[in-house]
Amino acid sequence: MKSRVSENIFRLWFITVVVLLLSVTARTADARNVLWQSRDQFVALERQDSADNGLVAANDHPVDISLDRLNSILVSIKVRFANRETHGPLFTTAAVQVLVPHLQNALKQAAPGEDVVFAVLGLHDALYGFAKSPKVTTGRLFFQAGKLNLIVGMVQNDVNEREDRRLAPFTPGSRQKQARGEWTLLTDTPLVRGDWLAFGEDWQAPLVSLPAAEKRETAAPVAAAQPEKRSEEVRKPAERLIILNELKEKGLITEDEYRTKRLEILNGI
Repeated sequence: MKSRVSENIFRLWFITVVVLLLSVTARTADARNVLWQSRDQFVALERQDSADNGLVAANDHPVDISLDRLNSILVSIKVRFANRETHGPLFTTAAVQVLVPHLQNALKQAAPGEDVVFAVLGLHDALYGFAKSPKVTTGRLFFQAGKLNLIVGMVQNDVNEREDRRLAPFTPGSRQKQARGEWTLLTDTPLVRGDWLAFGEDWQAPLVSLPAAEKRETAAPVAAAQPEKRSEEVRKPAERLIILNELKEKGLITEDEYRTKRLEILNGI
């Protein structure tokens, strides 16, 4: 009898916790103005989160930052994980191309009391580099005192697409609490905090010097071959996507396999 009572109490407690979690997540979602969403990826506006002392200065929003500058900033950020000897980009090339136009639009629409929050997926190395899998990176973006600030939250976390995002949301970074993980952000601008970067107006994209062999190839007269080469580069991914879609429609691959392979093809464009 006691065992049954305890079991019922536990069930009631569990249901209560789930309802509370769903309620909190729903309120957070309602407070956001989602400007772009693709499955679990999003760019949205939400009210500024408070700092440790409960106070926060108003952002200098709205602000218009060029696509090239936003692109250069995101591309410049590297990350090193504790279990790897080398570092790599925080965002994949495909993720940057998807994200940048929406971030620019959000910063143009943001009010002084709003931050831009986002979550984006990218294909990153898994299984010691022998495979790639979709991973999520999230952040909070705002312009203040002449600097574009980025606070990261989740850094290339594994993604389970079957999870309910109300119970396992993609949370952005926070002014109040530093994101923790077995990673270190690497950039040529000083860190405000381990998870917080600020790019001033004097920041310039680092110059990439090409090896001598690449310079010679670049300088060689290849103008006649470029249109054909570019056409071929575009055609091959398109053909692969068509074939991949046919395989899914015929039931030869699963939905998860289709999504992963599709993201991999797009990542290589």
